[in-house]
Amino acid sequence: MRGWLDRWSAINGSPSHLLPPLSELPPATEEMPDRSITAYSFDRLVVCQTDEVAQMLIANNFHFENNCAILSISGYPQRIFDTTMQMLRRNPELRVFAFHDCSPEGIELASRLRSDPRWFPDESIPIIDVGLSIRQILASKRDVFMRASKASIEASLALNPRVRQNLSKEELEWLGAGNFVELESFTPRTLIRVLQRSIANSRALESIEENNLILLGDSGSMYSIDSFG
Repeated sequence: MRGWLDRWSAINGSPSHLLPPLSELPPATEEMPDRSITAYSFDRLVVCQTDEVAQMLIANNFHFENNCAILSISGYPQRIFDTTMQMLRRNPELRVFAFHDCSPEGIELASRLRSDPRWFPDESIPIIDVGLSIRQILASKRDVFMRASKASIEASLALNPRVRQNLSKEELEWLGAGNFVELESFTPRTLIRVLQRSIANSRALESIEENNLILLGDSGSMYSIDSFG
């Protein structure tokens, strides 16, 4: 992808509004947060599989416009990660949204958020899997940029059994063929629209059938969005 961009830029000039690679940003500095800020808490949290998608959402002010904290599973942005988590855990109305690639690592994200003690093992906190899911890709009527790799085949063989049991035979076959689709193959506008719609549809979790939600397992606290976009 970087090679394509470099060739395009050599002919057309650098595209405007392009975010710099995270590796080129200056290192984060430790700052003491203002007490007035730490007293506040978001009602929603979006956890992204990749730092790059989290960076894009923050750069587009998604957090301000949707009263929504944004973090990545790796802890980006590191400078405010611990403070943000403290704020979120104080909110009994918190809802967590998992946003990820359609890949072995991606479809495990929601389960990881529940099982990892650093995140949200408390089952009273709903976790909504926005996607991308295999179900969404198979049901999609649009063209998607699907890729395949040997590494993805190997990762599918090591899939968490708790995640595997929620997949159909068709979904397992798709994953076992090494297929994957990345969030970054969609435009930022599409990703933002999908997240906004998912947040709106999850406001009444007791009406899951009306809001395009699927209950995962029998815990009553993990859900999946049935369509993407």
